[in-house]
Amino acid sequence: MTISNYSRLALILAALAIAGQLEAQVDLPAPESETEGQTEAAPSPEFIPGAPVQIRPDEGSPVAGTEVTTPEFDIGRRFQLSGSLTGGYDDNVNLTPTGSPSWYASPNVSFGYRFGSARLAMDLLTGGGINYYFDHPGGRYYDPLVYLNLSVAYKVTPRLTLNFSTSSVYESQPELGTALSATFRLGNYFRSENLFSAHYRLSPRWSSVTGYTLGALEYASSASSVNDRLEHTFYEQLRYLWMPTTTVSGEYRFSLNDFQNTGEESTIHSLIAGLEQSFSPRFKASLRSGVQFRSSGSSSGSSSGSSSGSNGDLISPFVETSLEYELGSQGRTASRRSGASTYIIWTTRYSIEESGQQQGGGGKTFRTNLNLNYAVTARISASLALIYSNGDNGASNQISSTSLGGSSTETTFDITPSVRYAITQHCSVNVGYRYTDVKNGSGTAALEPFQPVASQSVASYTRSRYFAGITLSF
Repeated sequence: MTISNYSRLALILAALAIAGQLEAQVDLPAPESETEGQTEAAPSPEFIPGAPVQIRPDEGSPVAGTEVTTPEFDIGRRFQLSGSLTGGYDDNVNLTPTGSPSWYASPNVSFGYRFGSARLAMDLLTGGGINYYFDHPGGRYYDPLVYLNLSVAYKVTPRLTLNFSTSSVYESQPELGTALSATFRLGNYFRSENLFSAHYRLSPRWSSVTGYTLGALEYASSASSVNDRLEHTFYEQLRYLWMPTTTVSGEYRFSLNDFQNTGEESTIHSLIAGLEQSFSPRFKASLRSGVQFRSSGSSSGSSSGSSSGSNGDLISPFVETSLEYELGSQGRTASRRSGASTYIIWTTRYSIEESGQQQGGGGKTFRTNLNLNYAVTARISASLALIYSNGDNGASNQISSTSLGGSSTETTFDITPSVRYAITQHCSVNVGYRYTDVKNGSGTAALEPFQPVASQSVASYTRSRYFAGITLSF
């Protein structure tokens, strides 16, 4: 099955979820609890992580890693429609070592819908826009953006809850917060991350989570199609409520990564132990650690250059942490989307990731994402978004920084501080700055934009964006 078919499947499932919600206009009676005494308190195992969607203030796109939301039950129906216009100066539109500056404007619209009854909960956020470049650097006029984020939870019985979520986006800008994207421009692409899971409470203390995730990456350009891939992950997690606010878990994951147009594939087996602690309703943290085993080869049964050597078979420790703290009086998701609360969301991970620079290659990567928002006053808030990753890009069978006398290590640093001022309840303005620094090994060379993928992949670059915008929300 091709990636395009998977994207159609995701949209069909989203439509069915919405149709099912429309049939549930009358709340079903809440099932009686079968649990006496303690119940699993935190964090909810139905969606991990549970942070609401974070939107980049400079271009209006969702930040990868924050698209999966936790829908809330018993909240009724809530709608939100917003439009924004952001403009500024970008000193490196095409992400090349030599720079490609232009002034730009980014109009965007978004629609949000939240529904929660006794048994069904849904959180929908969809939108789109463009980044228009006035100076047309390298012949580039605009970058498109269309996204859909949907999470649905359904309580089949008092013990069984089914979950579905999808985060799909069509865009041109590389997404630095996830491994399911290159760090340089390869043209327009479709990226989708989908989750299906079932949470079953075995007893007041024991529960299990069975799940499947599907990641899809497809580029519009045939020259970049060698990077198209599907990521399948099957997992089984057993959870135990050790104390009212502490949950321990054990998990097994099996991942299959299939590069669609090269015949390369890899598998990863992961054994993970976890600890989740709720210090208060507003302060939660988790730690997961274990070991991963990766092997790679050709789907046709023959080995290839990329599956040999240090990037073929890997054994790596796995460590993942998350911290979530919120200080505010409004609804959890609504206040964060409006920027009206003080919160911090910080995740880190050290694991094996598939390389965005070589088909079939993988390496050990450290990645951390930080989102911080501080409500200075009732009208003024300041935010900070930080992305950092460092790892082996897996380059071994193509022109790479290693062949130029450097290393194959890729380092990404992206930071966006901004300030928001609420003029009225429905109108706000913001101003900010975004800096990006991507280093692909030490032996890089200055390359012109739109060169072949194998050559452009060795390029390092920096980028600065200065922006200001206005948002209307209803």
